[in-house]
Amino acid sequence: MKSRISHALHLCLQHILWYIIKALISTYKFEVKNKELQQKAKSLNPKGSFVFAVWHEHVVSVLSGHAWTEPYLALSSRSKDGDYAAFISEKMGFVAVRGSSKKRNKDKGGKEAIQEYVSKLNQGTSGGITVDGPKGPRQQCKLGVVLMAQQTGAPILPVVAIANRYWEFNSWDKFKIAKPFAKIIMQYGEPIQVEPDASEQRILEICNQVTQALKKIELEILSSR
Repeated sequence: MKSRISHALHLCLQHILWYIIKALISTYKFEVKNKELQQKAKSLNPKGSFVFAVWHEHVVSVLSGHAWTEPYLALSSRSKDGDYAAFISEKMGFVAVRGSSKKRNKDKGGKEAIQEYVSKLNQGTSGGITVDGPKGPRQQCKLGVVLMAQQTGAPILPVVAIANRYWEFNSWDKFKIAKPFAKIIMQYGEPIQVEPDASEQRILEICNQVTQALKKIELEILSSR
């Protein structure tokens, strides 16, 4: 009985959070810069797919800017927090792919999630990855997005979305949610391709390239205000 009540409360909270997010999105005003680079990324891959590279702290603004446009892939964990992320992303018209890394040497579906994600990229569906998630370090790209790009031929497309007014959480990533009626500047960077035969050293270099590209875009947005 207790577990049923807990489950019902969990579902209720998901819907409440979604209604809040949906109401916020309806008030946002977006200014999109370098949108043509999204088409360029598509053209670089015969399958037409690419992978957005996003900082964890900006994910809500980036998702909001792409809501109800294409069925982009959204990777989330199998945790309770991941339930909220998957529920909201699906409401925004995205395709939730669920999985987590190992915990206490027990696989939480991460391997299967990555396989599904890679399979859908190979089928031509684009997606997004929070490249410094799920737990940081903040604004340091991890290898996952580069390895996915190497396996699939999907270019990495850096994207940053920053609001002029936002709430900032006291978390490892300084997670941000734009306030009502905020203006959000969303800017794309040049697509980054990964060679199929890239060495370990080359993969590390590209990972650093993604980090620097995202930091550069963020500085450009902040300096343009």
